[in-house]
Order: sequence, then structure tokens, then C-alpha cells
Amino acid sequence: MRMQNILTITAWALLVVCQWAAGQDDSAARNACLRSIRKNGTTGGVIQKIIDNDPAKKYYEIFDAKKAYRYQIGLCNTVGEDMAAVVQFNYSDSNQKWVLGRLNAMHVIMEHDYTELEYFKGDKYNTHCHGTHRTARVMFICDPCGGVGTPIVVEEMTTLAKESSNAHCFYLFEWPTKYACAPDHGYVVLCSAKGGAGAIVVIVLLSLIFMYIVIGVIYKRCFLGAKGSEQFPHVDQWRACGNLMADGCDCMCRRKRPERPPYSAVLPQDELDMMEETDSEDDNKLLPIS
Repeated sequence: MRMQNILTITAWALLVVCQWAAGQDDSAARNACLRSIRKNGTTGGVIQKIIDNDPAKKYYEIFDAKKAYRYQIGLCNTVGEDMAAVVQFNYSDSNQKWVLGRLNAMHVIMEHDYTELEYFKGDKYNTHCHGTHRTARVMFICDPCGGVGTPIVVEEMTTLAKESSNAHCFYLFEWPTKYACAPDHGYVVLCSAKGGAGAIVVIVLLSLIFMYIVIGVIYKRCFLGAKGSEQFPHVDQWRACGNLMADGCDCMCRRKRPERPPYSAVLPQDELDMMEETDSEDDNKLLPIS
């Protein structure tokens, strides 16, 4: 009995030591990742700002367009065990999962219009990509109105590997965020136009109308000497247009007026004739005597 207790205590002690060692490894890998992004200056600043926005957030969870897979992406943080930084889960069976990249195998790339974070040494492919390790690439792109943003699944590159043994397989994610935008590019107008192409068209039309009114008023006032409402450009045409619109509204929208019945005499015709003769005699009596 005593031997069993000793074995149990020993097993628990080994488990605690292993967990502590794993935690130390995770902490060391996280610190190495943070040091790496800080060394990259502006490039690492994008990732650092996203991390600082919510330091307690360990990973971001997203789904592909068909909801066939679920992904968990950590930024300088592990997702689960074995140093996993990006993990893919089968949507219908969460027990089926694949590590796409590890925290202790990461690299930061800076280009002029994006920042890329790569995680290497994921699980090996079974039947394609020549059995290479999976790799995850997270591209941070500028979205001035996107806030912190969230990653989006773009594609899994595997077709090229079937054509060339030297081709590289990877999972590609995009992360639109305002932190990837250069601070001196002036994105205020773009942000105000958030809502799609329709909002941009409306803003352009309103700007053109404003310029038309201002330039027209200045021209008619300064060069033609117009005053009051006559300063408005093409005022006669707009008045005529308004009248046409009013006529159209009157024709299409107003209630139709009832037609008046034709006038008909109440008395018989012979009595009307007698009344006319009587009136004529009365008029003759009123005439002055010559």
C-alpha cells in the first residue's frame, strides 16, 4: 500500500514537473517571438499593437467560407499543446485536428504594403505536398476602417506541389487591420466612405453637386452681376424642371377632379320664352320717353 502511494506521488510530481517545463518552453518561445517582432521595428509594430489591444486574448478563432474547418490562430502565443501556434480543426469532428505551424518556428517578413508572420514545422502532409511539414502564413494588410480586424482564410496552397517537387505548401490567411496602414497616408475620406461602392458613388456625386453650385454662384455673381436667387447656376432651367415635376406629380398622384354635369334648364321651354318676352316689355317701360 505504501509502495502504491509512493508511485502515485511520484507520478504526480513528474506530471507537475513536465507541465512546468512545458510552460517554461511556451514562455521562452513567446518571449522569443515578441523579441523578434520588436527587432523588426514598424513591421513588428503591427503585430505588437494587435497583441496590446487585448493582451489576455490567447488566439483568434475563425472558419472557412464553407465551414468545413475551424482555425485557431495565436499571435506569439500557443494554441493547445506541442508549441502549436495555428491549428486546423475538422468542423464536424473537433477531435480531428492538424497543427499548421509552431511558435518556436516563426519568422516575420516586411514588404512595402504588408507584413507577414510565418509559422513553420506543422504536422506533415500524408498524401500530398510530398510529405512536407505544414506552414501557415498570416498577412497583415491595411484596412483603415477595419479596427483591430480579424483573420480571414484565403486558401491552402497545394496544387503547385503536384506539379513540382520543389513547390512550397502553405495555408494563407489575411488579416485586414488599421495597424498595418502607414500613419501619413490620410485615410479619413476612405473611412467615411465605409459601406461599399455605393457610398463612394454617393459621396462623389455630392462633391460634384457642391462644386457645381459654388463655382456657378461665383461666376454669375462676379462676372454677370446676378443678385439674389438669380445667382444660382441655370436657375431658369431648374425652375422649369420644378414646374414640370409639379405638373407630373399633379397628374400622377392627385385625385382626379369630378366633371361637372352640363347645365340644363329647370323650366319648360315655352315658359322660358314667355319670361323673356315679359322681361323685354319691362325693359321697354324703363326706357326714357323721347
